[in-house]
Formats: sequence, C-alpha cells, structure tokens
Amino acid sequence: MLTERPTLSDIKDARFRTKSIVRNTPILTSEYFNDLLGMELFFKCENFQKTGSFKIRGASNAIFSLTEDEAIQGVACQSSGNHGGAIACAAKLKGVHADVVMAKSVSKAKIHNVKRYNGNMIFCESMSERDDLFLKTVKENNRISIHPYDNYDVIAGQGTIVLEIVEQVPEFDSVVVPIGGGGLISGISLALKELKPSTKLIGCEPENVDDTFQMYKANKRIEMAHRISVADGLMAIVGQLTLPIIQENVNDIVLASEKEIIDTTRLVWERMKIVIEPSCALVLAAVIKNKEKFTGQKIVLVITGGNVDLVTLPWLEVGKD
Repeated sequence: MLTERPTLSDIKDARFRTKSIVRNTPILTSEYFNDLLGMELFFKCENFQKTGSFKIRGASNAIFSLTEDEAIQGVACQSSGNHGGAIACAAKLKGVHADVVMAKSVSKAKIHNVKRYNGNMIFCESMSERDDLFLKTVKENNRISIHPYDNYDVIAGQGTIVLEIVEQVPEFDSVVVPIGGGGLISGISLALKELKPSTKLIGCEPENVDDTFQMYKANKRIEMAHRISVADGLMAIVGQLTLPIIQENVNDIVLASEKEIIDTTRLVWERMKIVIEPSCALVLAAVIKNKEKFTGQKIVLVITGGNVDLVTLPWLEVGKD
C-alpha cells in the first residue's frame, strides 16, 4: 500500500489495477444551463458509476492493492454510505471480509448498497460516535483499515477520474469538485497538477459544513465538531492527509446554502433527467451562486453520485417541521 502522496504514475497504475471494475463514466452537457449561466458546462457523471458513486475508484484500488496476508485479515471502513458500498463491492470481488461502520441515519439507499454486496454493517447512533466504533472494530478484529479519504491508495484511485476527463474534454478552464473528507479533490489535484497545470481547481462545501473552507482560509487545521447537511456525503471533517494537499493545490473553495443545494438538485432532476445526490448538486449550486467567477469558461463539474432515497426526497422534507 502507498505510504507517500500518490504520483501521476501511481494514479495510472490505479487505473490499470481497477480497469475491470471501474466504469468509464460519461460526460453530459446541457444547453439549458449553458445559456442560463453564460458558460460551457461538462457534467462528469459518476452517478452512473458502479455502486452509484465515484467511491468505487478509491475503494477498489485499495482493496486490490492488499497483500495476500492483508486480504486474509479482512478490511474495515467507516462511511456515510457510498464508501461503504464501494468497499463492500470491491471486497466481495476480491473475496475479502469487509466491516462497514455507519451511522443509523444513513440513507436507506446507501444501506441497501452495502447489503447488496454482503458487507458486514456495524451501526452507531451518530456521526460523532463513528470514529470510536470504527477504531474499536479494527482493533478487536485485526482488520486492515481503509479510510474513506485519509488513505493514499484511495486518493490515487479517486485521481483516475482525471485520466478520463482529459480524454473526454480536450480543453477546459476549471474543474469544480465537492469536498467532504477531501479524498476526491486531493486525487484530482495531484493528477491535474501533472496533466493540466494551468487548470483551476475549485472546491465546494455546504455553508452548514464549511470546515475545509475555514481551514483553507486560515491556512491551518482547526478542530471542529461534526455538523449536519442535506449533502449527507459531505459531512465528514477534512482529513489529516488531504488538507495539506488541498491547501497546496486547490485554487479556491466556494459555498452554497442548504436551500440552494436542494433547489439545484431538483432542477438537475427536472432539466437533465438524471438522478443525482444533493452532495454533488452542490457543485452546480455553487457555480450558480458564484457565476461571475466562471462566466465564459469551460467548466467540468464532478457529479459524484446518485444514491438517493426516493421516499425522502430533500424538497419533500422542507417545511415538514
């Protein structure tokens, strides 16, 4: 397993290692949004990825990098849903036991994803308890930890998305990426730095969960408690490994409100006829809110997943209280 920051060579190795698992996902465009915003948008649709999100990229690279002895030990991860589903899937393909520690509040669609691949789910009451339960699980069962973002093999796997983007979109000015723990944007930044160094990389966070934004602006780590957002995949606090990469390689971080995220999720469903999570609708919401930063550019928006509980759609939940 990688013990240092991934290089472009590591990211290319990850693509080769996972080629039988990871799908080359499509780029979609929308005349409606291009005309509305005065820019050219390219939606990199990881909602069509295996397990329904980009997470299979990092999870499969980490699982398929295990030695034989490590594979026998089995693996464990903590997850808000998508990483757990991806770990369960990759582990099943590799023939490895996988423990997945999740909060009970996780979307039913994401719980189903873990069940589908026979992951051993271990539930905690809340996000704040998840870290302790995960560490206990690893220690008591001697599992190999595969952290959802603070893991260089995972980061390298997430970076493979850039290898596809540069093949699909010959010219682009910026890439806009949601930030949870920071694994995706870190992997993207390391690949872009080598392949498209003049490209701007913009991170996005919900206003309710703006830990990376605060640390990025302060240029230092700030201890923060877990907070809640409709963008449930982004409620993790940025990692120890990922924050320095973000501080070095990301050009800016922008925010969007809960209402803006919900409204944009619905708008994409209605206009583009694709199912996406609020966690990735955030990128378009942030571009709409900050459109003066992007006018006239060619922008790649990373649409990270589509695992949505169709019974509790976010716009139906508003105002219930």
